[in-house]
Amino acid sequence: MISPKFTKVNKYIFDQDAYAWNLPSGHTCPGAYKCLAKADRTTGKITNGPKQEFRCYSAVGERFPSVRKRVWENFEATKDKSPGEVAQVLAGCFPRKARRVRIHSSGDFFSQNYFDGWLRFISLQPSVHFWAFTKSLPFWIARLSSIPCNLVLTASVGGRHDTLAHRHKLKYAKVVYSKQEAASYQLKIDVDDRLAAHGSESFALLENFTKNYD
Repeated sequence: MISPKFTKVNKYIFDQDAYAWNLPSGHTCPGAYKCLAKADRTTGKITNGPKQEFRCYSAVGERFPSVRKRVWENFEATKDKSPGEVAQVLAGCFPRKARRVRIHSSGDFFSQNYFDGWLRFISLQPSVHFWAFTKSLPFWIARLSSIPCNLVLTASVGGRHDTLAHRHKLKYAKVVYSKQEAASYQLKIDVDDRLAAHGSESFALLENFTKNYD
């Protein structure tokens, strides 16, 4: 029996009472390019994409069977569904006490129907604040005029559709390798998702496995 589920965010998120909805990294990321990586559903073995420049931390986390089981159950419950069906799945397992939700600490919007299902669900939760990083920019661009006010989206630079982020002046996040590099782009660094969750300004992210934070 498939049991989709929202889970608590990891320790790096500013609000430890927030929830996350996660999917299999790479397998659900049609726009991934420089960060592409996939964990085998059965073995957990990580396969990196041919153009990988920085590691996908969420794929690394899927080495563990319990993590893989959760993300794949969420995917199985929502793939090949209409927007209305996706919204019903989300509503059916949504925690009543949730007030903040990060969509996709792993995975991404994998189809237009899935993206539209989220928009439909979010519009029915006006008291809940949602945010998400995405490289699936064509789905976002197709609905620019329909994004609910309680959803903050950030274009994750390093994907197949980066030109759309600049063309449509989307809020974006750029991976950097030092504070000096972020300063050269005049970008603040987000260390706990505060800049991702709020506001319209673009920002930088320090590469997950970089040790030079000076």
